[in-house]
Amino acid sequence: MGSRHGLGGTLFAAIGACAIVMLVGAGCGAGALVAMTVASGTAAISGEPQRLYGTQGQDFDEQRVSLIRSGVHTPADIVNIMGNPQTKVFTNLGEEWSYRYYVPATMLRTGLEKILTVRFREGKVDDVRYTLTAL
Repeated sequence: MGSRHGLGGTLFAAIGACAIVMLVGAGCGAGALVAMTVASGTAAISGEPQRLYGTQGQDFDEQRVSLIRSGVHTPADIVNIMGNPQTKVFTNLGEEWSYRYYVPATMLRTGLEKILTVRFREGKVDDVRYTLTAL
């Protein structure tokens, strides 16, 4: 994904990272922490949090999954409820849409994976499966 702010946001993040290295090398522990916070905030503002944190997919509101009704909702309804899916698979029985969001585990936090699969048959929701896994 590209940066919304162009090269400037990326450049500022790189400068912040260099400042961290210089502050740590000079023995300025507290100053390095402040510089790291500023650099991390800049990367997130510039639209690059996935590259920075290793996440995959687009986060979605799992509370909205309970709104989906089998035999009632159409693909257009699901787009209104959940947004556009990441993948669509067409089969001889219908189609299957998938929404996936993955955050890898680090030393500071547990990871998670959210997967929503919606199957359609004859233009209506046939099956909904949602899993949330802590990694």
